[in-house]
Amino acid sequence: MSDATPPEPDLDSVAASLHMDAADIAVFFQVFCGKLLATVPGSVVVQREGGLFKKDHPIRKITVRTGEDVFDAELRSGSVACRHAHAVRGIVLRSEDLGFEAWRRALVAVLGTQAQVTSEALAGLRSEVT
Repeated sequence: MSDATPPEPDLDSVAASLHMDAADIAVFFQVFCGKLLATVPGSVVVQREGGLFKKDHPIRKITVRTGEDVFDAELRSGSVACRHAHAVRGIVLRSEDLGFEAWRRALVAVLGTQAQVTSEALAGLRSEVT
């Protein structure tokens, strides 16, 4: 067995390739949310559509918490309403409504920065152990 961790999927390239193939924003939203759940499950909370007789329960709203940033997106009648908030010690200092593409790019940038910091910290810890 190897101690090497598998490479993280590049959400930006996955999202870009999915976006080219997705004509329907609702489909793209479901797929992108699924990728987020698989990639950063501890940071993601989803709300699904209800209904006793529904065959499936698609994601209606997603919230991604990354450090002091909170990203919300909600599917509403064929469009996605997105918001990015930045808080310090629980107090929201800045909040802005974004289009879905701008929201997705901002989220991927924050996740990328967080992943880089984490991988650098892990590398530092590994060098201390050996």
